[in-house]
Amino acid sequence: MRLAIVAVLVAACGGNGPPAAVPSAPVAVAATRWVPARPTYVFASPTLGDAQHSLRDAIELIGIASGYELEDVVAALTGLVGVDALHADPLAAIGVDPRGSWAMFSEDLSPTFVIHLSAPDQMTAFLDRQRARGLVTRSTKVDQTEVFSAQLVGGLALGWAVEGDWMWVHAQLGAVRDETSWFTASHRPHGAEWANDWAWAQRAASTAAGVVGVLDLHGVVAKLIERAPDAVACAKLVEPIRRVGFAIEGDDRHLASRVAFDVGATDTIGRMVVAPPSGWGATAARAAIAGQWNLDLAAAHAWIAPCLALLVGGTAELDETGVRTARGLLIDLDPEQLTGSGALAFDLTSSTYFARQLDRIPLRRSLERRRTFGPYKGAAIDIPFSVTVEYVLEGKLALAALGEGLLARIVAPGPAVPAPIFALDVVPPVMAPRAWEAVLHLLTGHDLTGTPSRATKRAVERLMRWREGHVALTTTPSELVLTLSGNRR
Repeated sequence: MRLAIVAVLVAACGGNGPPAAVPSAPVAVAATRWVPARPTYVFASPTLGDAQHSLRDAIELIGIASGYELEDVVAALTGLVGVDALHADPLAAIGVDPRGSWAMFSEDLSPTFVIHLSAPDQMTAFLDRQRARGLVTRSTKVDQTEVFSAQLVGGLALGWAVEGDWMWVHAQLGAVRDETSWFTASHRPHGAEWANDWAWAQRAASTAAGVVGVLDLHGVVAKLIERAPDAVACAKLVEPIRRVGFAIEGDDRHLASRVAFDVGATDTIGRMVVAPPSGWGATAARAAIAGQWNLDLAAAHAWIAPCLALLVGGTAELDETGVRTARGLLIDLDPEQLTGSGALAFDLTSSTYFARQLDRIPLRRSLERRRTFGPYKGAAIDIPFSVTVEYVLEGKLALAALGEGLLARIVAPGPAVPAPIFALDVVPPVMAPRAWEAVLHLLTGHDLTGTPSRATKRAVERLMRWREGHVALTTTPSELVLTLSGNRR
């Protein structure tokens, strides 16, 4: 969303100056010539249109969970700055070159955008219209270029400058002593110490990537700690991460993004990953939704505890349940008959907590019959006029499945494949829309009864536009890799 807001601010205001003394670009994206020597992050692509397309796709995907729609974002941003910055034609009408390169960067956290103008005079006319609408501006000369600034709604401070056919836009997040330092760092001669990290990010990206970025995580975390001192212990979690690379690519049918964390070696993390049951992968491939967390929480306890304490107040609940890993899948659901099929799988430090939960089931011992599922001994509970629940609870393993025969498939022999640290796979067409409404209603309202809200129904409508979506956190010998991909129907 920050990328969307800053992109819109390109159209906020500006002024013209003399032709730019253009330095050479350190990478094959012209706008990166303006990136300062030691940025905390850099994002860029050969065309602004690539970024707009990727951002629209990201808003659509995120909107399924957040409730916001692309049209809502476009309307809000147009109301703020007077132009739709998420589509090429409106920006072209005010002089922005959608086919020109762009870059976003910062020496702190506040972003600076540099874009190419195809018609500077059109931009000047647009800026004049903004002033006529009441925008109050002030200006300062820097290297014979006029740098403007203004206060927008919500306390957001905006700076901008136009020189030749390049435009700078800076959104200041928080207080600042020098209103023009961002322009000075970009405009005056400087090196490109970030270029090697950029080359690494490009190598890690898909060849089809439209947007590439690199982030100095230590620099960003240091700035965040200044604003949130309580996060110091959690911030130590990122100490092994040398750099972070980003890549986004997509078209009208497909969206994919990749975030690579360079940690030097992943051997220690790899030893903490526990593989799911042997038949889990084949069974999950048929599911409407399947998720798995395979990083051993017990082994990683000391590592992640500070962040869990900051985010959810501590690890007491996990310690009580004894959960080390957790996996779940849902194949189908009939919300009217309250039937369906799905499964859960846990690795445990102790089975005591789960044994107590079993003992709370009324008449369980009268209804259950002993069963064997592959190498495991368990039981099946036949609930009269309803479903069959199968489970295994032995040693440090808990398995449960709704639907006869499903548990046997989960533990059936299968090929050994590398287990992700985390994965979430969604295949909307597998279930009917009303079943998805029930699932989302359960997740948001913690209840299968009642009527799903209008927002839930709308979220399902948008979900059904997609054929599949996937999120995964995996490892290479030297990197942690977070991927997100989706294909439209």
